[in-house]
Amino acid sequence: MKKLITILSLAVVGFTFAQENEPTFKVTGSVDAYFRANLTSSNDGDANTILGEQGDFSAFNNDSGFSLGLANVNFSYEGEKVGFVADLAMGQRADEYNGAGNIVNEAYMYWNATDKMTLQMGRFNNWMGFEELSAAKNFHYSMSHMYSFTARNFNGLVARFMLANDWGLGLGLMNPVNVIQGNQNSSGAYSIGAGVWKGKTGLSILASQETSYIDFKTAFDVSDSFSVALNAHIADFKDGGDDYQTIPLGGDVFLHEGFTSISAYPQFKTSDNLSWGMRLEYMMFDMGAFFVEDGLNVFSPTLTANYTVGALTIKPELRLDAASEDVFYDNDAAAAGGLTAFNLAAVYSF
Repeated sequence: MKKLITILSLAVVGFTFAQENEPTFKVTGSVDAYFRANLTSSNDGDANTILGEQGDFSAFNNDSGFSLGLANVNFSYEGEKVGFVADLAMGQRADEYNGAGNIVNEAYMYWNATDKMTLQMGRFNNWMGFEELSAAKNFHYSMSHMYSFTARNFNGLVARFMLANDWGLGLGLMNPVNVIQGNQNSSGAYSIGAGVWKGKTGLSILASQETSYIDFKTAFDVSDSFSVALNAHIADFKDGGDDYQTIPLGGDVFLHEGFTSISAYPQFKTSDNLSWGMRLEYMMFDMGAFFVEDGLNVFSPTLTANYTVGALTIKPELRLDAASEDVFYDNDAAAAGGLTAFNLAAVYSF
């Protein structure tokens, strides 16, 4: 009997070990919706743009009243050596990020060629900064100006290497920034990306024909309940960048030359269910004589609370955009240098 029990035990252990090495298919995602109200301006939509011209100054949740944000479903089949990720996103937030009707947010395959090298090929979102498209992956509901105006998507091949002492190195060869289909790359041009990191600290660069980006980020825990993240991002557009990276003004589209963004993200956890966070972003747009010769600067402090109830997170948020020029409207439809808005978002993760 003892021998039989031993044999059965070994069989169970062996079966469990085999199961752990089998590829796993997972379905995860989130759904979010929000309410927005402008406190220092009207709620007709024009207040969120530069003097009411076309295009939103701050992207992704500009509609006043109640609105859908995003329905996001992530399929992954991850094995020890190979696997894939397919991230599908639908809703207003996805339409503004990827273009209306384009539900494929990310789709890529990977191969762990060795225990130190991973190859990844396909379409994937920008890895710079701390913010992502899915509201479930961000502490704040509204997005920074850096996220609104920087590169969004890449399509290409990336190699990641794990080096000694927990250092990492990444190298990528991709289509030009935001060219996500091969038939759009008629010029035969490509972009090159590289990055190094250690733990939560990383530096990355990207050169893509007429645009280039440099990004530095780090994060650290001050205590068990208090943490801080820092991000600095420089973008150079030269000949203007993509459509969403422009600032509309006076009926004409002004193509600014780039920007510098410096952000701090302090967060404080007050209980198991409640956390508070600030995003302190200072954005410096490089402008020309068309509008402001010396540039446009915007300081955007954003205070957000995250209250969790199971898989549901409630996010009340107060945001101020204070600009160096009168580029917003006040309640009397007069040009003003600031805009204060309140958001209340609900995010369910599965």
